[in-house]
Amino acid sequence: MSDLEMDAQTLSEALSRVADYVIEARSHAFTGSQRHEPDQLDADIDRFLKFIDFVHQSGKYPVQTTDSAPQTDRDLMANMGLQLIHTLSHWAIHLQLERTVGELEELTLCVALWCARQQCHLGTLTPLVDAVSDYANRQSEPETMSDLTSVVGEIIDAIKPDIKADRDKSDPHRPWRLLNVNYGIIATRSLEPAIMEQAYENIIQRFPEDAAEFFREGMEQMQIVDYPDYARIVMEKYYHATNNPTLH
Repeated sequence: MSDLEMDAQTLSEALSRVADYVIEARSHAFTGSQRHEPDQLDADIDRFLKFIDFVHQSGKYPVQTTDSAPQTDRDLMANMGLQLIHTLSHWAIHLQLERTVGELEELTLCVALWCARQQCHLGTLTPLVDAVSDYANRQSEPETMSDLTSVVGEIIDAIKPDIKADRDKSDPHRPWRLLNVNYGIIATRSLEPAIMEQAYENIIQRFPEDAAEFFREGMEQMQIVDYPDYARIVMEKYYHATNNPTLH
């Protein structure tokens, strides 16, 4: 079981504790004239914690119909939760709460994974991209990378369909693309051929126009970092498949 897998009670307690700490630090750092922002943040966090408890207790949440399409309120709440943690991270960075920043990165992934398992559709991707990258960069063990690949895979599956459609490919830094690239990099660092192949197949399917470059860069990393032969063989397989044009 990954450290990023939390039940509802553990998730609520962890988020409540970190949020209280950041909000208190924020309140001490600024004057009373700026107090309204922590007050609103505190209220929104309380609302999100109640959402977690409601879903945990009943397993259901009402449906809200928008002008364009029906959308479950649980989708709105899930994305609000991710944005709240992103706001807390902003203040933790500003207040130089380095340890808390790391906790919030981890909580971002915990919340996203929990929401994904409650059939929520996620659309707040920037906090996820940042959290995946930063969390992975603080890890070194292949086993941890293996667990993280599984978690990120579940989160990617829960991304909103319109984002997955990826209709506008003009921005190479779009969060959907970056999230999948990070997924491929983490899979490589797992050193598990089956995990690597699954991630690589997804990259080819989702981003066929970018696959060749991804595997070219992967081969370069294989030269820089002393990867084991069995991992190198997998990367070489996909490099040759995408970088050798078909002869006519």
